[in-house]
Amino acid sequence: MKRASSRFSTYDSNGLATTGRSGRLRIFIWGLLATMLFAALFALKPTLLQPLDYLNQDLLLRSFPNNHVSARLVIVDLDEKSLKQYGQWPWPRYQVARLFDKIAAMKPAVIGIDMIFAEPDRTSAVRLLKDLGEAYQIDLSIGPLPTALSDNDRILAEALARGPFVLANQFHFNRFTKSSERCVLHPVNISFMQRTGASEERAMLPHSSGVLCNLPILSEQADSSGFVNFSPDKDGMLRRLPLLIEYGGEMYPSLALATVLKYKETGHLLLKKHGRTLQSVNYQETIVPVDPHGHILIKYRGPKRSYDYVSAADIMDGSVSPERLQGRIAFVGTSASGLKELHTSPFDPIFPGVEVHATVADNLLTGDFISVPTWSNGLILSLLIVLGVLLSLLVAFRTAQTCFFVMLICIVGLWLGTQQAFFHQGVFVGTAFPIASVVCGYIFLTVLKYRLEEKKTISRMRELLLTQDITIESMANLAEYRDYETGGHIKRTRRYVKLLAEHLKKHDKYKHFLTDANIDMLYKSVPLHDIGKVGIPDNILLNPGPLNEKEFEIMKTHTLMGRDVIESSARKLGKKSFLSIAAEIAYTHQEKWDGSGYPEGLKGNAIPISGRLMALADVYDALISKRIYKPPFPHDVSVEIIRQSRGTHFDPDLVDAFLEIHEQFREIAREFADFKEERETLEQKTNPEDLIQESAQNRIEPA
Repeated sequence: MKRASSRFSTYDSNGLATTGRSGRLRIFIWGLLATMLFAALFALKPTLLQPLDYLNQDLLLRSFPNNHVSARLVIVDLDEKSLKQYGQWPWPRYQVARLFDKIAAMKPAVIGIDMIFAEPDRTSAVRLLKDLGEAYQIDLSIGPLPTALSDNDRILAEALARGPFVLANQFHFNRFTKSSERCVLHPVNISFMQRTGASEERAMLPHSSGVLCNLPILSEQADSSGFVNFSPDKDGMLRRLPLLIEYGGEMYPSLALATVLKYKETGHLLLKKHGRTLQSVNYQETIVPVDPHGHILIKYRGPKRSYDYVSAADIMDGSVSPERLQGRIAFVGTSASGLKELHTSPFDPIFPGVEVHATVADNLLTGDFISVPTWSNGLILSLLIVLGVLLSLLVAFRTAQTCFFVMLICIVGLWLGTQQAFFHQGVFVGTAFPIASVVCGYIFLTVLKYRLEEKKTISRMRELLLTQDITIESMANLAEYRDYETGGHIKRTRRYVKLLAEHLKKHDKYKHFLTDANIDMLYKSVPLHDIGKVGIPDNILLNPGPLNEKEFEIMKTHTLMGRDVIESSARKLGKKSFLSIAAEIAYTHQEKWDGSGYPEGLKGNAIPISGRLMALADVYDALISKRIYKPPFPHDVSVEIIRQSRGTHFDPDLVDAFLEIHEQFREIAREFADFKEERETLEQKTNPEDLIQESAQNRIEPA
């Protein structure tokens, strides 16, 4: 490919501009500025595109290979079957105690209870009789009842004392929410591992202002408890769960963590932090990666009911084998839709809360975690800068195709890298920001490059069009040079033709041909109408008197010579261009409407529109101009001559149009007049009849 260098642009083999050295530098600088903008935006607001990262994380989690549930977990479900068989929830506490006794009898290792008994049981016999008596103002005393029948809460407390239960509570973070009056909670022992040299600051754990807990009579019978708070993301999806909450100067574990700690027979945690940023929660040999606020990312195993579910009704009626629970960790909760213990997970829009706790316990038991490392933001920032600089260089110095493929490679590479790190290391790095920066940067820089190239192309095209116009005018001047008295003829006639064509294009008869594009080609073609005169001898072309028959026949040949010269050039272009119309004008502008013209004696509509337009413009200009064979005629006289030639020399429609706008013809003639005499004559008021007869005796039209 041939290329011509310049300071500002280069041109390919088709003459189209490509970005030059200055343009490439501009693109590169804008690319660096865009990169700095994306980097600053990420540094100031790294969570701006977090919803996209969430979607990617959910997609990867749903595709995670070999994501199996732990066999050590089982869920005892207060399902629809249980509620139908044993009544609506809440059950009387003696009924709950009966269920707990049956579960404990199957000897599970630990039993996590995903429910809170915060109020006294109103179905206890003593309480029920008292409430009925007060309501109806009657004495319902029936004497002392056995303890086992008088207080259902005590019955439940005794059942809790007989098994390895972990109770639940719920912390409040709104100081206006009412807390339980007296709570027996079970904090964990905490030690901190601080990086050497780091300041001693309190970790950014959730800090509770209140708590909803079980009745003291129940809490006192268990040696462990955990909170059941959830922490959905802004889109309502439950992806993380707090492991620890601070309340009253103590640290309290979640239900899942408390259950696992009881299973592992430990009550001590080691928290690794840097400054206020919590990095991990450690117990025994397990390191649990957490976010700065102590939340664990939940590695779901699948949609709801991925774990072993046992209906509470089946346990109550003894149809479940003890081996089903023996030695396992059992979570007691509900999947019944009416109890509002349902959440949205990446796998399922309706996911039981008890299975969330079971899933977190599964993650803690197996050490199978997903995490967002603390260095991920630094990596993303580095990717933003490196990819931004690379993209800027590519767009500035390489083709659009190369840049597009590199952009695709970057996007695919980022996504595949995220996938492999997630699948093999359990590490999630949100690449939405780098991918968005690559796409937006590519679009911005490509549009900028296109605009720069477009400006260069337009500039080049303007140069080409100017060169073309100068060449046309030079060719026309070659003919006019031999008739030196008509120097402004080219400027005037091309404007006459354009003016008349613009006026005519409003008529249905002509609008199919007189389009904007064709009018532009007419404007370019008009200067070549007399190019054939270069072949006419001087003794004929410059003869001030009338031509004899032989001389006139020679003069007629200028139309043929003009057509042949132009068509020879048009054939070299190999396509339709303004030269096609130029050849048509050169050949037919001496034809007359009544068929008395030359070279072919065409008549009426057989004469091309371009030839008819040129004929009228040429004659008008010949009339108002000074020639060696005549003085300039006044505008009024010229208009009258053309009007009287309607239907003979000229197309009647063109004459009618001319008569409507002839004053504009006068303005053009005045502006581009060659001589002062012509300009003054245009304004003369002369009786047209005085000169029409004289003009008939002289040559008043161009030969």
